[in-house]
Amino acid sequence: MKFKNILLLIISHFIFFLVGTSIFIFLFHTPLFRNIDILFYRGVIFLFISGIVMTTLLFLFKKSTSGHLWTYKDILLSLILIFCLNLVFFTHLPVTADRSISVFMLGYLNNNSDKSITGQEMTKFFTQKYLYKYGAMNKRLNEQIESGNIIQAENGYKISKRGQLIMKVYSFIVRLFAIDNKIVSP
Repeated sequence: MKFKNILLLIISHFIFFLVGTSIFIFLFHTPLFRNIDILFYRGVIFLFISGIVMTTLLFLFKKSTSGHLWTYKDILLSLILIFCLNLVFFTHLPVTADRSISVFMLGYLNNNSDKSITGQEMTKFFTQKYLYKYGAMNKRLNEQIESGNIIQAENGYKISKRGQLIMKVYSFIVRLFAIDNKIVSP
């Protein structure tokens, strides 16, 4: 294959990646699936929707005169790149911004950048704002109920069989990567 054709393929893959990413981001600004409170689930649905749209666009492009260099492998590669790179980005930045204690702490320090904050002040602010005012524990409990990992029992909550399986996976991951298990087994 000529260098010019390789360059055209790379450029067209990049353009389609940008189009797919733009569609994915645009979907968050629509009322679609606003009833889904769990950002991660909403994002995965939007990834699939943008994947369907991109599949259509890519097949139309391949059939056009401009798409003569594209094979079905290129379509598959493009879809995998769009999905995987957006999933990694989405889970590392937007989902983290939605729920991370570290991001919350940095935001608090940033909003108070003119002064020093003690660990005790940070803990107090975190407890009052993140846990109580923002209802972090109830939000996480509801997420886990919706995910099927816990169930409501007569006097509280219990882990489900699915939740126990997930914890076995996390225990394995902790051992595999030699991570401190204080979060997995508090």
